[in-house]
Amino acid sequence: MIRLENITKQYPNNKTAVEGVNLEIPAGKIFSLIGPSGCGKTTILKMINRLIEPTYGQIYFQNQNISALNPIELRRNIGYVIQQIGLFPHITIGENIGYVLKIRGAKKEKWIQKAQELIQLVGLDETYLHRYPRELSGGQQQRVGVARALAADPPLILMDEPFGAIDEITREQLQNELLQLQRRLKKTIVFVTHDLREAVKLSDQIAIMQAGSIVQVGSPNQLLFFPVNAFVEEFMGSNGFFNSLRLLSIEEALIKEAPFLTRESTPQEIKIAIQNAQDFGWNLIPVLDGEKNILGYTPVTSIDLHQLQPFREVLLISMSFEQALKKMFLLGNQFLPVIDTQNHFVGFFDFTHTCQKMKNACQSWQ
Repeated sequence: MIRLENITKQYPNNKTAVEGVNLEIPAGKIFSLIGPSGCGKTTILKMINRLIEPTYGQIYFQNQNISALNPIELRRNIGYVIQQIGLFPHITIGENIGYVLKIRGAKKEKWIQKAQELIQLVGLDETYLHRYPRELSGGQQQRVGVARALAADPPLILMDEPFGAIDEITREQLQNELLQLQRRLKKTIVFVTHDLREAVKLSDQIAIMQAGSIVQVGSPNQLLFFPVNAFVEEFMGSNGFFNSLRLLSIEEALIKEAPFLTRESTPQEIKIAIQNAQDFGWNLIPVLDGEKNILGYTPVTSIDLHQLQPFREVLLISMSFEQALKKMFLLGNQFLPVIDTQNHFVGFFDFTHTCQKMKNACQSWQ
């Protein structure tokens, strides 16, 4: 999707902001740039959409050299979300969301319809379309900023510390909503942040920068367990294993193929579910309704789809390993069901399975 080849940015005062950067950013993934202030993160972002030009090197977007593209047309194919949000204060929220479509010549009914779709997609109702930015909270404005970035359905979205100026609770909500959107839309997102926890939570891959250069690129686990030098080790935290428990989401180790039953399950389906549960070493099977809400569970040794027992606890998919393990240890459970933000069953988090998965991952990276 995006390729940077030997990118260098120097300013007239001989200051080098970015030096010799080579990057491959895969399509459909969240790729984060992280590092100390002034390391060149935002400079790279601005070079991708040609707000500033590199001194040396080439940038390719969808296999096209962006220096040969009209910068205005390039930017219209890239969504951009920034910390300051940048909504136009004199027009309504609906007009803000539809702005790019309007300047592209879309008919009014088309951009209004798109604004109606997107306002709901980011968790707000249509009444917000008639308000002005000053009438919204910071979190609501940032949701509108994301909706505006999606309006023209761009393949690429650049996000420059979009949640940095928002309180911690709202920031976590927006991070979770971004992950939900990404699972649905599969956009290529380049995300700049100074927050390590945020980068680890959101990213498929992370590039750590220092003094204008890329020091290491890898998955969150690779950076936590196998830092290439002392700088990365210190940046990620001196103890990679315990940091991984605090930073990584349980989605990393979710057993999505977990067996389940419904009250309409056939004898053959029950037989298969029992075998699958025993293969995992589980003594119970969850029973779901037609919308995948958990009704309760039935013991493997005495299946009864009508006399169900309730789970004492469930885990949210956004929880960290640390949060999930605390709950499991307090309850004395080896495994617990996991639900998404709509309370739908999405799988199981199993302590033994997780330890084995992390061990295998470590061995494959060495």
